[in-house]
Amino acid sequence: MKKLLANDPKKGKQTYFHSDVDGNYVTTKFNVDPIISNAKSEAADWRPKSMIGNTQKHLQKIADIPAPIYYELIEKFGQPRDNPKAWKRWLNDYDNRFFRTTGGTI
Repeated sequence: MKKLLANDPKKGKQTYFHSDVDGNYVTTKFNVDPIISNAKSEAADWRPKSMIGNTQKHLQKIADIPAPIYYELIEKFGQPRDNPKAWKRWLNDYDNRFFRTTGGTI
């Protein structure tokens, strides 16, 4: 049995209750299409070496990660500043490239 518990069309989030022989559980679906679309447009605007020659210290945005996925990664890898290699590996993975807002590898 599958029953819709909550639907938030603004956030693109749906929560379902499931009941089967294995037991009861709740799942949440989150629509990431707008985030991926935005990341793709930012990646198309990105130009390599655009910060060369600029003497000011700037931070460059490298990805748009949906909040549910981000918090899942926090549990798995820890904070990005504490485990940058794992975060870079995840962002450079072929399946996750759609979240990146820059070209090349990170």
